[in-house]
Amino acid sequence: MGGWQVFAATMVLVGAMAVVVLNVRPQRLPTGRTSVAEIRQRLLAESVPPAMPVAAALSHSAPDRRFEVPEAHRTMQEHLDCSVGDCPRKAAAYQALVAAGRIKPR
Repeated sequence: MGGWQVFAATMVLVGAMAVVVLNVRPQRLPTGRTSVAEIRQRLLAESVPPAMPVAAALSHSAPDRRFEVPEAHRTMQEHLDCSVGDCPRKAAAYQALVAAGRIKPR
């Protein structure tokens, strides 16, 4: 056998061994840790935003007292679909934010 034949036979043998080694994978043993799929599932379940109250369930009546700024902001967000002219609660929140300098009326 010539030198090139020995070299070729060695390369074929190395290639066959590489195929065998790459195809043999170690068995995954349970480690007690959470899998990536389980983490992904939990993140998707936690990322669903909480349901906002239905507009019909919101109180549109005027408040008993003047709104503080955080309450006014929250009320404005809750009453996005209401207009200031039609909803006394949103109007009170709007006036509180104007008085606090958070909104400039046009």
